[in-house]
Amino acid sequence: MRTRITELLGIEYPIIQAPANFVGVPRLVAAVSNAGGFGILASGRLTPEEIREDIRAIREQTDKPFGVNVIAGSPGFEKLAQVFIEEKVPLICHSRGNPKWIIEATKGQGIKIMAMIGAVRHAIRAEQDGADAVIVQGLEAGGHVSYVSTMVLLPLVASRVKIPVVAAGGFCDGGGLLAALALGAEGIAMGTRFAVTQESPLPSSIKQRYLESSEADTLVTPAITGTHLRVIRNAFVDRLEEKGQKLFWRERIAGTMKTRKMLGISWWRFLVGGWRMRKEYEASTSELGQMAAAAARITRAMVEGDADFGVMPSGQVCGRIDDMPSVQEVIERIVAEASGGLESVREKLLS
Repeated sequence: MRTRITELLGIEYPIIQAPANFVGVPRLVAAVSNAGGFGILASGRLTPEEIREDIRAIREQTDKPFGVNVIAGSPGFEKLAQVFIEEKVPLICHSRGNPKWIIEATKGQGIKIMAMIGAVRHAIRAEQDGADAVIVQGLEAGGHVSYVSTMVLLPLVASRVKIPVVAAGGFCDGGGLLAALALGAEGIAMGTRFAVTQESPLPSSIKQRYLESSEADTLVTPAITGTHLRVIRNAFVDRLEEKGQKLFWRERIAGTMKTRKMLGISWWRFLVGGWRMRKEYEASTSELGQMAAAAARITRAMVEGDADFGVMPSGQVCGRIDDMPSVQEVIERIVAEASGGLESVREKLLS
């Protein structure tokens, strides 16, 4: 199954594992790449030393191409990017803000850049600056989302850029892959589907909550990270929606202090750095604290298994997922369904 994205990435199938924090770990990344897809290591929760170890762990488990992600404006993101360059990773997936800085930093290094975007203008800008591909993430997706649905945003972006487009948000099967291709994409990216697989590191209690959730059990809220985040409803999210930031302010203060300590810098440098990131990457010092507090709540769910008072990012597609196969089974199933789906579509067309 060849498309421009399979040619660009050197993979067998146009199926990409979205870089979801606490899910995109070496074992899952390697499993996706070994199955013919493209795994992406999530770096938002890691130090430079940890990310280097994870990159090398992936290479011990697969000789296939894989990628890493960087979230501009997150604590220590520039140091993480330097590790990516030193380790000569095949691809960097960039999210949040303009990817021009990472495109310029990797020139001549043989590293491809894929920008995750949620608006047409961002896709156009990424192409102009030299990105090799874009991931179009629609409103249906899990985590930070666009204001526009994938069904509308995808064909708009595909009609405005010439570089390969990958669709994200609402995909879990072969029918979705066919639909994405028909709307102008060269492949699909999936986060929630790969989160509920045998190789996923999520605790069994969290996987079970995903399996039990319907398409109506998620909501988009800015109260957790400061920007629109789609998560599964639970006791904590409902209380946060009811009481607003008043419920979260202590954790934001603790998160701010923890972030400064992690970076090992003075308060003055931290505040000045926050002002610079606000200007360049749309992330202020207070927002860094909120991101750290949110990460603690996400850790509570995705690592510790608390499905009631942790935060579980999820796409609406959780309502269509009712099993927990291996990564190999997921990819093989999608490819088979897509191949059979072509014939099914032909049969529906009246001559």
